[in-house]
Amino acid sequence: MSRRIDPDAAAAVMRAAGLEPLEPYPGWSAAWACRCLKSAHRIAPTYGSVRSGATSGCRRCGRAAAAARKLAAGSERAEADMRGAGFQPLEPYPGAAARWRCRHLACGRVVHPRLFSVRAGSGCLACAGRAPVDAAVAEAELRAAGMLPLVPFPGRVRTPWPSRCTRCGRTGAPSLNNIRRGQGACVPCAWPAR
Repeated sequence: MSRRIDPDAAAAVMRAAGLEPLEPYPGWSAAWACRCLKSAHRIAPTYGSVRSGATSGCRRCGRAAAAARKLAAGSERAEADMRGAGFQPLEPYPGAAARWRCRHLACGRVVHPRLFSVRAGSGCLACAGRAPVDAAVAEAELRAAGMLPLVPFPGRVRTPWPSRCTRCGRTGAPSLNNIRRGQGACVPCAWPAR
């Protein structure tokens, strides 16, 4: 013969698990409509599963908490991996596939690598010449090389950039990559006729 459960005691058990009953006690194994006290999710666990400990409350909140614990546990290893690759993290660990704001210790630039790329052997895109370049910085470098841009910066360091030489007035199209390597922006000025 089964023992009768006091509805008030059953409701107290549900509240202790972080659930507010939305209807009267339906029985040990019947779904009981409740609201999560943390997040206000509507769920329907059985009293028996909560009482026995098989369910400790809202499954949605439990999954979110488990994901947060997993992220926190992986953040120490992630930071160690980034430091080992020469990056200093500048913000909390966002996850392996997300871009992570870091400073590359070798060049001092702030970059945004992904952890899984760094673990796969990828390095600093700025050092490799593949990082996005700010248009104002690119124009300053072109002017410092003695060239005036005729069109806005094309966005890539290896793309020819139509410009005019401030010395001889001729037009050319040096790439920012060639200027950075010191190959000269204006070919006629760099190789005068002999």
